[in-house]
Amino acid sequence: MTPAFMYLLIAVALIGTELLIMQFSVFWFMFFGLGALVASVVSWLLPELTLVSVTAVFLIASVAFAIGLFPYLKRWQNQPAPIAGNDAIGQSVEVTQAISAEKSGKVMWSGVEWPAQIVDGEPALEVGATVKIRKIAGIRLIVSR
Repeated sequence: MTPAFMYLLIAVALIGTELLIMQFSVFWFMFFGLGALVASVVSWLLPELTLVSVTAVFLIASVAFAIGLFPYLKRWQNQPAPIAGNDAIGQSVEVTQAISAEKSGKVMWSGVEWPAQIVDGEPALEVGATVKIRKIAGIRLIVSR
């Protein structure tokens, strides 16, 4: 087996693992996979290189990808993302347990009772009142008239 083919297989395995299993949560598999891809291409273009030389290319390329891409990928990963399927904000819901500034209550949304609290400065809400969801804080819905 040539070093080019060996590093191509390693690249496919590492990048595939990052994409399918890790889902861009670790990145290290991706960095080493990209390094293996570079080593495979270099070994294919320069077949006279020894396995030790190609391995050095692999390690140097992997470290270069890690140093170069990690800050950007980490920033991308830390961006707030909308909750999949979350369409609650702006919907009307019915109060099922009275809500006041001092005490949380409950509302019925999507067939399920949810803990709720009112927006600051909003008057108390009685059972049966129809309100709108303004914000989601954990599992608590923040509502107002």
